[in-house]
Amino acid sequence: MVLVGYIPVCKLECFSPKRRSVEGYQLFHNCMKRILELLVKAGKDGVNMRCADGFIRKVYPILAAYIADYPEQCLVVCCQESSCPTCTVQPNKRGDPIHSVLCDPKKTLDILRKVCQGLKPKAFEDQSLCPVKPFWRNLPHCNIFSCITPDILHQLHKGVFKDHIVKWSTEAVLLPKGEDKVDCCFRTMTPHPTLRHFKKGIKLTSQWTGTEHKNMEKVFLGILAGATDPAVIQCVRGVLDVIYYAQFEVHTDETLGQLDTAWVAFHENKKVFKDLAIQKHFNISKIHNIKHYLDSIHSLGSASGYNTEATERLHIDLAKVGYWALNKKEGYTSVVETARSSYKISWTMPKYAAKKREELDVGQNIDGNEDGEEEPEENQWVQRPQYQTSFHVAKKPPFPHVTIPSIAQDFGASQFLAQLTLF
Repeated sequence: MVLVGYIPVCKLECFSPKRRSVEGYQLFHNCMKRILELLVKAGKDGVNMRCADGFIRKVYPILAAYIADYPEQCLVVCCQESSCPTCTVQPNKRGDPIHSVLCDPKKTLDILRKVCQGLKPKAFEDQSLCPVKPFWRNLPHCNIFSCITPDILHQLHKGVFKDHIVKWSTEAVLLPKGEDKVDCCFRTMTPHPTLRHFKKGIKLTSQWTGTEHKNMEKVFLGILAGATDPAVIQCVRGVLDVIYYAQFEVHTDETLGQLDTAWVAFHENKKVFKDLAIQKHFNISKIHNIKHYLDSIHSLGSASGYNTEATERLHIDLAKVGYWALNKKEGYTSVVETARSSYKISWTMPKYAAKKREELDVGQNIDGNEDGEEEPEENQWVQRPQYQTSFHVAKKPPFPHVTIPSIAQDFGASQFLAQLTLF
């Protein structure tokens, strides 16, 4: 991943309170338009790039996927957070297992253009749009609504599971003080090397991470077994199946069918929470977005490839570390200098030294051969760098207290004792 630029966060006090939100949306789109300005020409005329097989070819890069959480997805497609950033479903129908058509970028641009001209088309209110000029209006071959990708971290782990399913199913436990009962089950869970033991329960945890959500999902269904209504168990099982199937790195027609079956199972059993007076409606965006997982996987590949969990760490490395490093008064300058220094340090590392000249040469070819040398021929071979394999030892052994005869017989290490003696 490469840092391209920073987007300013301004209070916009020069505008009236009613106008600030719209101007903030437009500021974001203006910044993104400036950042992606070179992509417009590259997508139309093409550029020379080194491909994965080492050859240099002329390619036409386009915006194919946009990785973001739900609020930013709505900001990108110019809709309000009460509607779906992908399809035309009505806000009061998001809790139903219905299939709706994708939004049309041409129609959306026509509506926004009329609004900018002072008109008030009915479709503007029906689609819950925001009156801004989107950055993607000039990008070639770009359907921004099909570019929106599923967000496993915020939609499934933190959204559907932690914010809704855990809360609803805990209230549905058939005992007084169900939250205390579930918390007690987490504390008394049998230790296992592949499972996390919540020795203090889950009530006292104030800030959750994606790893903790995954550890809860492994044992949550077993904790609820026998303690609540069977329909609750089936509903939770459907959600957990959706989460695990969505994280597959390789999919087949069978796994995608199982994913759709799990989604249907959740909707068939969710009414139990209404019957128990726990939840009044299910018009929740994160629940509705699960419906689009199948289409995204078909068009863009496995959902794990564009999960926001991979970019969450960059908030610390590329923003917070630089802000903490200096006096916090010139935050933007310190952040930029820290990020720039990190790139310079990476170039001085041994494994990058051999590639530095090679990447600079390729960069000159892409920009039009600044030194006046001949353009690279098609299918020109570029030697790839060699990397050294490294090994790591686990901090905690997965099989503790194993005897030497068991190591030799069960694990196939017949020369273990002899090699240990030499060591």
